[in-house]
This record gives sequence, structure tokens and C-alpha cells, in this order.
Amino acid sequence: MAGLIVRKPDGTALFDTQYITHGLVKSAYLTPDERWYRYYLRADSADPDNGRNYNPGSGVSGEQMFSITVNNAINPICFIVGKGQLAGTYRSGNTIKFFYNGGDQNTKAYVFDLMSDNVPGNKPWLKTRRADGSISFNSLQPPLNVLYSIQTPAPANPDAYRRWLNPIAGGSWQAIQSWDNGKSPIWHYVADVALPAGIEYAAFLNYARLCRAWWTQPSLQIVGMSEGAYGRVGGISFMFGTAAATTELRANTNQSITPTIEQLATDRYPTALVIRTDNLPFPFN
Repeated sequence: MAGLIVRKPDGTALFDTQYITHGLVKSAYLTPDERWYRYYLRADSADPDNGRNYNPGSGVSGEQMFSITVNNAINPICFIVGKGQLAGTYRSGNTIKFFYNGGDQNTKAYVFDLMSDNVPGNKPWLKTRRADGSISFNSLQPPLNVLYSIQTPAPANPDAYRRWLNPIAGGSWQAIQSWDNGKSPIWHYVADVALPAGIEYAAFLNYARLCRAWWTQPSLQIVGMSEGAYGRVGGISFMFGTAAATTELRANTNQSITPTIEQLATDRYPTALVIRTDNLPFPFN
């Protein structure tokens, strides 16, 4: 396929239109959106492994969702700076909304989509097209430039109950209060990966694993967890946080246990794609 290659004076490639497919279409802070409630067992005697035995909660506990919406979407991909786990997307026509939990309105999102010819601009621009006439590069869109691909680290050794004390080795559990006035504290597990200092990075996790967590805060809770990755200044972080619209089991007990997780797939690991943000406009739409 024909393409345009631009090189620096030292001969290294500046960009190659054969490989650039996505450009920035929007950058903004996540905004508060829906609240997704957890599901609770109908009765203590019901089988907890049967999904039909759960009722949706209402005003009890759950996760505050945050979102970013992209119009004229084709095949977008979203990178974030600050905590967040992608809970899903909603499409209506050519509009897509990305839902995140585990973050807040301080989380920044950078959304890239296929290069398009409908990006306005009043400065000089360069556009290249494929043989079929479709656009392959538009200089009005900052191109997606992935600097690193980092695989999620493996979990720590299992405990006596064959549960992992840490879903990712080298991290720590962090307790925060949920939006329901502290009725249901939320635990996050975060593991940092250092990159060159002084640079802000954004990350996208190519898929997320699920697992089940046990903790006491203050009573025993068993909830679903999901995986995420996010950028920050000086590196990225992998995280596990409460899954959106998860099931929750509670038991009255005075026993205090250290958070542990189980039912985590370890035969495969997702990969975080990492970009730097200092050369990207913010906000941008």
C-alpha cells in the first residue's frame, strides 16, 4: 500500500501514514453519570452461584459511574489519566459513551478514533488518502502514538484458602468511601509501574479480567472485582476495583480478614497500551 513517510534529520521516522490509523477526537475530564447498584441474594438459603437468585439493589450500595461521550464515532479507543476501570460502552447511532467506575471527575480521558475528513481547523493541514479515496492521515488530528505496551504483572502467592492476598504482585490495598455515605466502603488494589519521570502518561487496557474478593469493612463482604489500568505522572498503574453492578454477599461476623481474591484467570494477562499526554491538547473536541 502506498504511503507517506516523513523522517527526522537523523533518519528516524517521524510518521508513516501506512501505520497511523487513529487520531485524537476528544479529550476531557470524566463527568458523573448513572449509579449502578449491586445485586443481593434473595434469601440466605438461596444458592449464591445461581444468578437468578439475586435481586437488584435500590439506594443501598453500588458504584458511581463516570463517562465521556464521543460523537461521529467509528472505532474509538479511550486512554485515561487517573483511576478508572472501563465498565462498558453505550452506542446510540454514531454516538458512543464510555462508562468508567473506580474513578472520579478528576480522571482525564483521551479518545482516539479512525482518521476522518470532518475535523475542522483554520491552520494549514496535510491529508493523505488510500487508493479507495478514504482518508489515511489528517494532520488536524494528533495521531495515536503508543510508546509502551506493558503486561499486567502476575498475582502474589495464594494463602491457606487458595486465595491470593494480592491480585497483582507489588501493589497495595487502598480503602476509600463510596458515594452512599460510607455504608459500603470500597477497596481498590493498585500496583504502580514506573516510567521516565516528570512525564504524564495515559493508559488503555486491551481487556479486563474479573475475580471475586473477600474483605471485612466492617462486616464480611464478598463482591466481584474488575481490572483496569491508568496513567499518571511518572508511570502507569494497574488496579482492581469493585465491578460495576456486581453481586454482593454479606455476613455478620466479628472476624476481620485481610482482603483476598479468588477466581482470577492466570493463564492469560491483559496488556496496557501507554501514551504520553504532554503533546496532546486538553480539553479538545
